[in-house]
Amino acid sequence: MAPNATRIPPLQLIAYVLPGAPLAALGLPIVVHLPQFYASAEIGLSLAVTGLVFSLCRIADVFIDPTMGYVSDRLATRWGRRRPMVVAGTPVLLFGIWMVFVPGGPVAPLYLGFWLFVMYVGWSMVTIPLLSWGAELSPDYHERSRIYGWNQVSIIAGMVGVLVVPAVLENLGYPRALQILAMAVFAIVLLLPAVALCAGALPEPEVRLRSHAALAPTLRFLSRNRAFRRVIAVDLVASTSAGAVGAMFFFFARFALGLPHWAGTLLLTYFVSGCLFIPFWIALSRRIGKHRALMASFAFTVATMPLYLLIPRGDLFAALPVFVLSGMNYGAPQFLLRSMMADIADADTAENGAERAGLMYSFLALTEKFGFGWSVGIAFVLLAWLGFDPKTANPPEAIAHMRAFYIALPCVLCFVNFFILRGYPLDEARQRALRLEVERRRAAPPPAKAEICTTGIAKGTL
Repeated sequence: MAPNATRIPPLQLIAYVLPGAPLAALGLPIVVHLPQFYASAEIGLSLAVTGLVFSLCRIADVFIDPTMGYVSDRLATRWGRRRPMVVAGTPVLLFGIWMVFVPGGPVAPLYLGFWLFVMYVGWSMVTIPLLSWGAELSPDYHERSRIYGWNQVSIIAGMVGVLVVPAVLENLGYPRALQILAMAVFAIVLLLPAVALCAGALPEPEVRLRSHAALAPTLRFLSRNRAFRRVIAVDLVASTSAGAVGAMFFFFARFALGLPHWAGTLLLTYFVSGCLFIPFWIALSRRIGKHRALMASFAFTVATMPLYLLIPRGDLFAALPVFVLSGMNYGAPQFLLRSMMADIADADTAENGAERAGLMYSFLALTEKFGFGWSVGIAFVLLAWLGFDPKTANPPEAIAHMRAFYIALPCVLCFVNFFILRGYPLDEARQRALRLEVERRRAAPPPAKAEICTTGIAKGTL
């Protein structure tokens, strides 16, 4: 295959990656700002109740995400199957954003739980088809990394933007509620034109095979495919790590580093570093393969997280280079896992004769939500168990426990993921062989019944 034979045009790449910015501008406050906002005296919920509500709402996605993936795959309209779902889900998501981000004062746990659920439904309706759409834009092993890599750049840019908004308002003396409101407006204003451009400029590949398969073959594929099991497990662990660190970050900056007024600057430094180094991880994955690049990113985290122990309390200039260094691989796991799932979708098509990337990505979105969702509950409950309380004056040992937990947790979880990925079976050569089988199926006359692959390329090798 020629190097540039499957590169999508720049306009289509821009149209695909742009929605990532407002979705990230929404996703970051959900993990970092909203739990602490609802657990503050301004809203009045306790730390444990807030963590529990966020975790339970994410767990409810066990039903939402596969449903949205299934519907997105089966949808057949003159406008395609991904585009209508994205457009229909946008107003649901926007309404949920407003109700969650702008509660208007103290609320009950039921209010938070209900509107979080509505927002997550809209989120699934938009993100699941978008993830699947990216996998279908190119069949090439490396081009998929380019697509999802630049999408990750857009995601991090959205995070940077949504960090600047509350930082400016905070420096001007505006209250936290107005800062949260500004983040909601920021996401809404960006999301509408981004979805419009995506829906108007991005083509949908023709569906030539079935868009579903029987339940039994599907369950056999999911349970037997080693690549699928590993990607799902790694994503769950990585999301748990990222969510827990994000939920604890402002506590860490305030109590452990003694830099509460520079927390936004430190987080901004971390994300900008991650954005600048995405091209490096794309190039590394092209050189050594996706799963090996992913393993390298986990090893990098283990090597850099202990450097936080070297930062003297209150020393901003010592903290900045550590945040630059540790942020260099931020975003690498997410885009590499998405690219790897596109290859697994090829394995599913080769074996089961169905083009249903939506179902595959629904599981990836599900593990990501599970990880980020329960990580808030895990982190807050364990912090409380360790004797840490952000509302009171903490003794030195409680702060030391929080600091050690913040550093040790991602190191341990990255060790776990590193060993999960050892021996990952779906490399570039196998993906190209799978893709040949997929194209053979797409070119053949439609079978009367579900045809099971007997070539051995997909079945039994992954």
